[in-house]
Amino acid sequence: MILEKNNYDRNALQNKIVLITGGGGGIGIEASRAFAYMGAHVIIAEIDADRGKQAEKLINEESLNGTVDFFQIDITDEKQIDKLYEYIMDKYTRLDVLINNAAIVPMGAIDTVSISDWDLSYAVNLRAPVLLTKKFLSSMKKTGGIIVFVPSGDTNPYMSAYEIFKTAQVELCNTLCEEIDGMGIITYSIAPGFVKTDTAVKAVETVAASMGITVEDFYKSLEEFITDAEIAGVGYAVSVVKAKQYNGKEIMSYQVLMESGLISGGKEKLNSMQTQVDFDKLSFLFKSFADVFFDQYQNWQEKKLFQKQFILSDFKKQMGMPAESFKIQIETLQGQIHNNEWGNFLDSKEMFIKWQCFYEHQLKLLQGYEKNAAQLADDTKLINSWIENLQEIINIMSQSQNYR
Repeated sequence: MILEKNNYDRNALQNKIVLITGGGGGIGIEASRAFAYMGAHVIIAEIDADRGKQAEKLINEESLNGTVDFFQIDITDEKQIDKLYEYIMDKYTRLDVLINNAAIVPMGAIDTVSISDWDLSYAVNLRAPVLLTKKFLSSMKKTGGIIVFVPSGDTNPYMSAYEIFKTAQVELCNTLCEEIDGMGIITYSIAPGFVKTDTAVKAVETVAASMGITVEDFYKSLEEFITDAEIAGVGYAVSVVKAKQYNGKEIMSYQVLMESGLISGGKEKLNSMQTQVDFDKLSFLFKSFADVFFDQYQNWQEKKLFQKQFILSDFKKQMGMPAESFKIQIETLQGQIHNNEWGNFLDSKEMFIKWQCFYEHQLKLLQGYEKNAAQLADDTKLINSWIENLQEIINIMSQSQNYR
């Protein structure tokens, strides 16, 4: 286990009561193991009795610092959620952490997915998190607590019946954060990344066929987001330890683990490139762009509510990740440069290409809303310089790949 290898604090969540939906397999079981390792009492809410019992037995037999209970439930049934609430209150008197992990993954074109699948996706991927939040919120207002949502990255073709309701969890989280401010409750969203669970593999087959590409080509397009179930699940658990700093934010599992020093940035490939790649220039260019982004990010935070929401939503759409996650990624890359760890940095070329496309998108928007001719000329020149300099970074990174 990642936590054990890194000698992570086994008492970090001692006696915390954690409910995780869909905890019987995949990411859920890895998260449950991590919570139990850190001393939590975990309730696995799972519809599949065999999976749930097996997960409970497997984790408890590991003799970790905490314990696991299995509770069979269909989270689309409000009466069963009522019974789950009563079970937890009777046995533990409170709930400290709610992880809305359960999901179903209907895939296909909008007009080919049956309305019953749309309804079920809504019931599991959005309605159930609302029901669970409503149910436990009143008790958390008395004792404090953490509510974690698990969204998808963004809406994509042939995935809408799944992703529309999963991405809606982010807006649910944002709204909840405003409503419970000052009540001692923390809420945030954490995206696990793409994990090749049995469910995900079947979904990919459907999407790839709909797109007219091979499964292998589809996986290549997701390369930078593919991770494993342990990293995703442990990310959930460690994020709870660091919950105060994530309140109201949208984060990713691997970023939490990198921030915590539990995983590294990747294998080193520096030696064979030392004389061929201008790292000093690359470092200088990156620092200048990091400063530009940090200034923009701060400016976005100071905008009025609806303007801020539009800007951040547009950024996420163009970049494929929230601005907060991108900020964390930039800070991680800064740390790698500081430590002369260039391997993972040089593998992030795709991110810089997206960054360049984002500024090209900004340039097009500028032409439509800036009416002052002089200001338009100045801003156009500035954004074009960013695009050109990003191209220089991309060229250097492409050059480095020739030596690896």
